[in-house]
Amino acid sequence: MKRWGIFLGAVLCCVSQLYAFDFSNTQSVNISKKTQPRQISSDFIENLICDESLCKGLDSFMVSEDGTANHSICGELSEPLKGDLENATKEFIFDHASLFNIPDKKNKNLLRLIKKEEAACGHHFVFQMVVENIPVQDGFIDIHVGKDRRVQLANGCCPQVKEIANKISIGRIEALAAAQRAIGAKKVIGIPKAELVIVPLNSKGFVAFSVKISSKSPLGDWLVFIDADTGREISRQNEMLFSDRATGKGSVYVSHPLNSSVTNESLPHLKAHTLDGEFASVKNEDGEGSVSENDTHVYDPENTHFDEVNIYFHVNKIHDFFKSLGFSKLDSPMKATVHVGDKYDNAYFSPWENAMSFGDGNKLNDLSKEESVCYHEYSHAMVNQIVRLSGPEGGAMNEGQADYFACTYTNDSKLGEYVVAKMNKPFMRNLDNTTHYPEDIQNEVHADGKIWGAALWDLRSALGASISNKLVYNAYFYLKTSRQKFVDGLNSIVAADKNLFGEKYKNTILEVFQKRGISLS
Repeated sequence: MKRWGIFLGAVLCCVSQLYAFDFSNTQSVNISKKTQPRQISSDFIENLICDESLCKGLDSFMVSEDGTANHSICGELSEPLKGDLENATKEFIFDHASLFNIPDKKNKNLLRLIKKEEAACGHHFVFQMVVENIPVQDGFIDIHVGKDRRVQLANGCCPQVKEIANKISIGRIEALAAAQRAIGAKKVIGIPKAELVIVPLNSKGFVAFSVKISSKSPLGDWLVFIDADTGREISRQNEMLFSDRATGKGSVYVSHPLNSSVTNESLPHLKAHTLDGEFASVKNEDGEGSVSENDTHVYDPENTHFDEVNIYFHVNKIHDFFKSLGFSKLDSPMKATVHVGDKYDNAYFSPWENAMSFGDGNKLNDLSKEESVCYHEYSHAMVNQIVRLSGPEGGAMNEGQADYFACTYTNDSKLGEYVVAKMNKPFMRNLDNTTHYPEDIQNEVHADGKIWGAALWDLRSALGASISNKLVYNAYFYLKTSRQKFVDGLNSIVAADKNLFGEKYKNTILEVFQKRGISLS
């Protein structure tokens, strides 16, 4: 009866709802608007009510944008799955075809497994919709199975594609050229890629080339969609993650210059007599990197090599922090470049290059000299290895989590204190704030990330750093695959708590997020 009460309440109340350190080049200008309630299709409600096997274990659900299919549903959604979990999860989707907007229950080739992983005490499967063997953009369904082999979280649905509205008239080379013209790329990095996808729009599918171009000018990892028929640009997105503005020895700031003096510290994991190590490879855009036959890299802060040493030290520190949480997907050299640009007032993480870059600053102080900047960017790199955060709230979650991990590691709710000191500001962002969802949404990822980051900081205050860090990190393995909402983040934290701690902290988690305006109902 309790679950049915929750379900009926949800039916009545359900509403719709590169990475930079200072500013972001990833967004278009948006006009802030209030979140509007979603209209839930009566067919969806009827299908869900009639699906007794789902409803008896239902905790909460959220509908798709058009109100006709699943956005996210969580609870004990199945009996323990038998046999091969990959096949069993796919069967689960087709057994509940109407929930996931499956147009043809007999066509098992409609979904293609693109990812499976065992992590955070669970099994995680991501399927993508394909039409005529072409993947459908954002057509993801991800199923998360707990250690009891029950489905606990199911995210996403198939977009509606009743017909293909165009044809393929150009090839990859033409698409690459069109994308390069569209963004005005003057200096391309690496080899651009173009792949066919279907872009769903108004129940139709448009065949397009998804083109990925890394460019120095304009700076970015550009994802450009080119119409496969006309060669015209459909849309673009800069996915570069900007920052909000043998053992050797080296000179570093253990904390930023306002908090500490230069000290000589150990430089772990070195592989040569340079700052190329097992987990970090530091480059200097202004010239050759530091070389020392005895692996002693000691310099004054004004020396061009000092920033190389400082970043090498802190990349290894944050790598080892995430390693302690069980993360091993970046156990290879992370490229980090200092002195990027000419008095460049930012830092960023490039997901396609899997590299971080740090500017010297102009209005800002040198970004390489503040540890929280490095930790923020590395946190982007960490989460990028697990799930791609996208959409307005997904982007805000990415910035908020990067702030959270930077702050939890420094044990300080403020970050960017040294970076903005030249501007006579006390800090760039502070997770100890009064932001509230949804009224403080500004449709800018760093501004909106303050809400998510503050909720995570509240969780840390309530549960302590150790438990909170484990929950926030492990939650990413349960997170919806694309275009996430804050409620998806909450769902994933609840799922992580269930599988790691047997729901020991569930009530506290829900209470903490409710105070920030983020709830499952």
